[in-house]
Amino acid sequence: MINIGGSLRHHAGRLYRRLLWWLSYKQIKASELSVEAAIDSDDIHSALRILEYQKCKYQWHLQVDKFVFRPECRPTDFNSALTLLIGIHKCGAHLLHQRFYAGIAAIYISMQLKDSVGLAGLRPWLFRQAGLTSSEQIAFRPHWRNRECPYKQIISARACLLQLSLAEGRTAAKTIELIGHANLRTLNAMPFKEVSADVLYRSTTNLLRGLLCLSFNRLECHQLSNSLNRLLIELECGRYRRPAEQAKENHLGLLIEVLGLIKLAMTSDSQALREKRLSIMINIATPCVTNGALNWLNSLESNFTLDN
Repeated sequence: MINIGGSLRHHAGRLYRRLLWWLSYKQIKASELSVEAAIDSDDIHSALRILEYQKCKYQWHLQVDKFVFRPECRPTDFNSALTLLIGIHKCGAHLLHQRFYAGIAAIYISMQLKDSVGLAGLRPWLFRQAGLTSSEQIAFRPHWRNRECPYKQIISARACLLQLSLAEGRTAAKTIELIGHANLRTLNAMPFKEVSADVLYRSTTNLLRGLLCLSFNRLECHQLSNSLNRLLIELECGRYRRPAEQAKENHLGLLIEVLGLIKLAMTSDSQALREKRLSIMINIATPCVTNGALNWLNSLESNFTLDN
């Protein structure tokens, strides 16, 4: 049933914001220039205060969007970029999805910087967002926009947690296994028609990264193959044509590649297969993650040892 009252309030809110932006255009632009000047002076804390003022005074969130979703717009110095992102993540004035993805981006930068203090502060939050052991059902709504969709955020959090876990090698084997089973439960329970085509298509690669955490014994390969074939049939529907054309990555192509990889895993356990598996799972090419991932994979028993 359509919530007419809620829809009207949503549209009225959008009209009010656009009117406010139009009336305050000069002030907003001056504020944006002040943020850029503060960043150029390496005064990140002043930049954060102005960004918060923009949101509270003018409901302006587009400059924060640039810093969160366009890495080329952040400070070139990684430490300054990290301070900026953590500040956005912690600020209650900003939109929830902006704070979420600022936290995710901060974790990736912390990994590149080997900033154990920054990671320690964000890791408990990331575990909560990943919901590996939560029995709570993920909310699926066809009207959710890409970045605001709870499903996409959970899959993004699990992909980020996977990189942290791979960096720890075999000591994080339990967490890596939990990520795989959590993604499989999510995929099997997903009502495809209740997820927008754009969200489902663009989330596919991160979903696959987590699914490759599962054991590659014949039983789990068979179960995973069945689930992924169901997803393949869905993504080949006409409603995904436009998202596929607009996306930067070939998510459908990767899904087909993973299905081939799983089929191969049922009959062999070659080094080439293992290397290809890791190349898909890893999305941040740091020595720590690469070496840890090899340590984890080499600690696993052979598929055929498990099957016999």
